[in-house]
Amino acid sequence: MRYSLYWFRRLAVSFGTAVLATTLFDGFLAYGAFAASFAVTFMLYTNFGNRRIQKKHGLNRREYYYILDQLKEAKAKLSRLQHLFLKVRSLRSLKQMIELNSLVKRIYSVVKKEPKRFYEIEPFFYSHLDSVVELAEKSSLLSSKKVKDPDMKKSLLETTETLGDLSQTLEADLRQVLARDIEHLTIELDVAKQRAGRTNQLSEPEPAKEGDKKDEQRITAPTGTRYGRKK
Repeated sequence: MRYSLYWFRRLAVSFGTAVLATTLFDGFLAYGAFAASFAVTFMLYTNFGNRRIQKKHGLNRREYYYILDQLKEAKAKLSRLQHLFLKVRSLRSLKQMIELNSLVKRIYSVVKKEPKRFYEIEPFFYSHLDSVVELAEKSSLLSSKKVKDPDMKKSLLETTETLGDLSQTLEADLRQVLARDIEHLTIELDVAKQRAGRTNQLSEPEPAKEGDKKDEQRITAPTGTRYGRKK
């Protein structure tokens, strides 16, 4: 959708520039100016946009707008998940909803900040998030009613257990998308420790040699002869 809008915007800008160019010429030259202006503007607009996105995100324009569409859908699903807070009636379900919302929100925030990481956790956007939202809505619906039927109680219990498994799946997704950051942080900590160790070694005073100690004793110790003459 976003990529289609981008195409429309390119065409509109190029067409507008071409129309302005035709006002500078008459007759056959106006048609040539229209075609040339349209082609040049379209190419420049495309190249400039592609370079800007490639430099900032490391993606081409088609990939970038596709990921933005996926993020838009994920945000709508996250909103559905957040609305379930008002429907749960048990403390256990509320705790589970809080955990699921926190995991989904953190993963969404990481990919929104750096869209290229979308490819590191594609299953989250294609299946895991859908499963979480659908089962959470089912669990919320069952828990909001006074369940007396044994089959409904069993279904609610199975749904809650499955959500617990999906919560672990989301935790794995989060660890995967943060794996690079954790690795970089570990390397930075190791480097910082090495620098701190070198600084401590340089700041420690060198042990005095045996000859230096004797010289210090000779300088600081008063002689009896000198004090005797003063008396």
